[in-house]
Amino acid sequence: MAKPEQTEKATPKRREEARERGQVPRSSELAGSVIFLVTVFVLHGLFSMMLTGMESGLTAYLQHVADHGDPTITSVWVLFLEAASGTALVVGIVLGVAFIMGILTNVLQFGFLFTLKALRPSFGKLNPLTGFQNIFSKRILVNLGKQLIKLFAVAIIIYTTIRSNIGVFVSLGGAPPASIIAIGFNLIYTIAWKFGSLLVLVGILDYVYERWQLEENLKMTKNEVKDEYRQSEGNPEAKAALKRRQREFARRRMMAAVPLATVVVTNPTHFAVALEWDEVKMEAPVVTAKGADLVAKRIRDLAREHGVPILENPPLARTLYDRVELDQAVPPNLYAAVAQVIAFVYKLKRKTIA
Repeated sequence: MAKPEQTEKATPKRREEARERGQVPRSSELAGSVIFLVTVFVLHGLFSMMLTGMESGLTAYLQHVADHGDPTITSVWVLFLEAASGTALVVGIVLGVAFIMGILTNVLQFGFLFTLKALRPSFGKLNPLTGFQNIFSKRILVNLGKQLIKLFAVAIIIYTTIRSNIGVFVSLGGAPPASIIAIGFNLIYTIAWKFGSLLVLVGILDYVYERWQLEENLKMTKNEVKDEYRQSEGNPEAKAALKRRQREFARRRMMAAVPLATVVVTNPTHFAVALEWDEVKMEAPVVTAKGADLVAKRIRDLAREHGVPILENPPLARTLYDRVELDQAVPPNLYAAVAQVIAFVYKLKRKTIA
């Protein structure tokens, strides 16, 4: 049961860890009751086949007994197998259906799960004090309540069924054995399917309770939620410091690229974009640095210090700043505008050299 301070719902990580330990919402009552009810229906549907098989098997058994002289272990074993062969198919079908329904019921409750952690021994369970406390736990009381419900229910079902068929029992005095067997089987079937249906209902309620109980047990305190977030996402202060260092490193690397630029296009004061172009190594000019306001001023200052041409072209500077990321090539739709800027720079350089 959750403690008073455990007010928060379990996180996905906590649920996954619990699942790995085998802590899943599961009702053994529901699985057993479904298997019981389905087995009752299957036996009722195969009753004629089972009766015919038992009849043929018993007939073959009696014929072989008459044909045998002194019985031996081998002959008795052979006779037993021949007698049981008539019902073997029915037993096989019932066991197969029960096995499939058992797997299906558990899969529907908690999905596919394979873990060995639930089988590990827990020395805490050997504590006598803990065991004594568990005797009076809420779970024990719930289980006791379920057993009492079953006991009273089966008593009521048997009583009402026999009472409503009391006239049938009176008429069995002169009935043939086959009729007595059929009536008896139908009476047992009626009691069984009613009881099985009640068990399924109790199983469904038990599953709902187990699911609620698991949710309560997995609840977390506010501090546990915060600690888990820190472990999975990292400390917020450390993440912020890391981002600052990354931004500082990127800014330094960007500023180091300004002296190598071919031209710096400006707004003229708000934006500055440095372009590098090498007609041998590059297919298109690349944006090596860009910034706004104070960063733009720093880019212009570095460009002046290292003799990089600065060209005012507000529309082009704003477009390059908004649409082209650092270290990316200029898109084809800007080739013409950028080519004019670079051609102008080359023309200035040739005049300077001349």
